[in-house]
Amino acid sequence: MPFETPIPIRQAIQNILDGKYVLPAIQREFIWEPEQIELLFDSLLRGYPISSFLFWEVPRKQVNDWQFYKFLTQYHEYNARHNAPAQLTGDRDVTAVLDGQQRLTALVIALTGTYASRTKNKQRSNLAAYPVRKLYIDLLGRADETDEQKFYAIRFLTPEEAAIDKARFWVSFPELFLKIKSVSDVLMFMAMERISSSPQEKRDFAAQTLAKICESLNTIGNVNFFLEREADLDKVLQIFIRINSGGTKLSYSDLLLSIATASWKGTDARQAIHGFVDELNSVSDELTFDQDFVLKSALVLSDISDVKFKVENFNAQNMATIEKAWPSIKTSLSLTVHLTKSFGLSDRSLLSANALIPIAYYLRKKGATDSYLHSSSNLADRATIRSWLTKVLLRGTFGSMGDTILGALRGVLQSASIERFPEAEINDRLTQLNRSIKFPQEEIQNLLGLQHKGRQTFLVLSLLYPNFDFSNGFHIDHVYPRSKVTERRLLAKDVDPENASVWPDLRDNLANLQLLQGGPNQAKSAADFDEWLDSQFRDSTKRGYFLATHHFPNWSAFPYTRFGEFLGDREAIIGKYLETVLA
Repeated sequence: MPFETPIPIRQAIQNILDGKYVLPAIQREFIWEPEQIELLFDSLLRGYPISSFLFWEVPRKQVNDWQFYKFLTQYHEYNARHNAPAQLTGDRDVTAVLDGQQRLTALVIALTGTYASRTKNKQRSNLAAYPVRKLYIDLLGRADETDEQKFYAIRFLTPEEAAIDKARFWVSFPELFLKIKSVSDVLMFMAMERISSSPQEKRDFAAQTLAKICESLNTIGNVNFFLEREADLDKVLQIFIRINSGGTKLSYSDLLLSIATASWKGTDARQAIHGFVDELNSVSDELTFDQDFVLKSALVLSDISDVKFKVENFNAQNMATIEKAWPSIKTSLSLTVHLTKSFGLSDRSLLSANALIPIAYYLRKKGATDSYLHSSSNLADRATIRSWLTKVLLRGTFGSMGDTILGALRGVLQSASIERFPEAEINDRLTQLNRSIKFPQEEIQNLLGLQHKGRQTFLVLSLLYPNFDFSNGFHIDHVYPRSKVTERRLLAKDVDPENASVWPDLRDNLANLQLLQGGPNQAKSAADFDEWLDSQFRDSTKRGYFLATHHFPNWSAFPYTRFGEFLGDREAIIGKYLETVLA
């Protein structure tokens, strides 16, 4: 398969905009970060090769036999990550991109579109957290010395960010792509006041930069490609898998999705599954699920015998089975994720999403609907599921032998009653697999040593409150405020110097943590525990109930001078309780 005559980037971009270049369903979605696009353009202007491409010339008579997608031009991490289907008629030439999709998408976004990604530490559902940026270059100066990877100052910026930076002359690549097609266009830019009035050194830099931009986009054949003319989809698929064996590897779930897209008859599998992943991720800002989780769940819930991600399992018969079961799979997985949210779990504490799959299987078999999440008749069943899920997450049950365990638990669920979650039967089967969820004394002691930021900490604390409704949003709170347990402040509270120097290292211990709802936790803030108790529980009966519920020693007061004693007593109380639920 020889190389074709290379084409300039402008021609390739125009082919994308005209719909001549499309993406086959077997392609993964766009995953490049802004920094990768910036480096790609720095490489282009420095004359570095950007590797070759592999295209597939789709026979006109077979264009409508497969699903193809458009390239993204306006990428938005929240609401425009998915490629739209291409509406093809079969009356014109179509070229599918088998290798180089990420680079070509990066080029078309940078030269004609925008890129919006979430600002760090902002909520996923907050649209204001996604500023829309274009790719800019400073025509008058190179990159900062601190940016060792780049020669050119190339950066994604909002128009406001570009305008406010008076130290640089930022011009967007979409403007350059639109206006610079020949040498005369370069001269037009050079006549701009900001350039013409600059020192000679900067004018020279601008002239060289604009010339390289013009050359890179319009003259040099930077898009060097092979063209596959084979009409056999199976052969094309094998080529695609082979060329994706390096770099960002084609995962089994990508392969499953590609075959599902080709095999499903009544539904576009790619749109259905990607849309459903988005739906699951909209349930909570604290929970994130991916395509792998949905597809693994589909294998298990549709009762396909082998749940491993193996090519031979992704046959047309299995895909037809999944398509038929898809509506009920969606319902049960959605219920499971809503249930997980109500348990107060987050990405941090949900140590294995695969632990949710047996729960989803149970809910599907039960024919559960939305009412299951709220009905009093299912309260005990939900509590059982929460307890079981917490224990298997703490135990790391799904950390290894995951497929074997999923298959074994599905066997239990297939034969079990649907009246209740079969916790005892499942735990017996796990014990047979040498995956008992019981904790020996030594491991319970290890749990007592957890710290505030530990991924298991919320799970252990949640076990202490079996009757809490975690859908109301509980926070991990320091009983004795963290900001008050410092050597200086302890000394001010009459703590002896030796303890005052040691106790700050113990303030994040599990024994100094409790779960409080968001409102009360914010109200408590950094208040002394004694003062907060007195303000909240003037009635002695309510105070005693609170102390017992949170596994505190039944003291009349909690001065800082007893902080070390408090930790020891509460750790003993918690340890004894955990022995009843975990041992």
